Amino acid sequence: MNTNKLNIKTMNTNYLNFIKTSKFFIAAIFCITLITSCNNDDDNPDPVNEVELITNVTLTFTNNANSADVVVMKNIAPDGQEGAFTNTVNGTFTAGQSYSLDLEITNESDPSDVDDILNDDIIPEGDEHFFKYNNSLGMGMIRDASDLAGANGTRLGVSTTWTTASAGSGNLQIILVHEPDSADDSNQFGSTTGGEEDYNITFQGVEVQ
Repeated sequence: MNTNKLNIKTMNTNYLNFIKTSKFFIAAIFCITLITSCNNDDDNPDPVNEVELITNVTLTFTNNANSADVVVMKNIAPDGQEGAFTNTVNGTFTAGQSYSLDLEITNESDPSDVDDILNDDIIPEGDEHFFKYNNSLGMGMIRDASDLAGANGTRLGVSTTWTTASAGSGNLQIILVHEPDSADDSNQFGSTTGGEEDYNITFQGVEVQ
């Protein structure tokens, strides 16, 4: 009898130890799994959309009555628009004329693989962009009927026609806004609130003769 009681007591003790050990083991596995999951989350953060690098912006104005009358404005920023840049203006506007604007926006950091930012990124996402313009030359501007759709139901500002006034000199500004809170093209040059400027370029010394 004493031997049987001892065996039963031993079995009960072993069983209790087994239960305790099992609970500890399961808890340890749970903690390891939780830690591993957290580490994986840290190693794989949510992807961030990279801002496209814009190194070259070119505005080509062509007289609608004389294709030989051309004004070309170039902005070159080898490290992108936040870095150093060079602006040039070649040609002179003729007073009292109408000019069509052709835009080129590229990333030429790798000359062997030029990235057409305007056609590959901005135009396909036209509803997230808006071009604003300004000038101190008294020039007028309209967004053409063929212009593309921009943010908030506006016209993007890719296809525009400019008219020159009297002779003089001044500045011409072009701004590209990404995801503006609001955009308005009712004054043609355009206005926005919020958003982020992909670039803000002012060409100085522009002449009308």
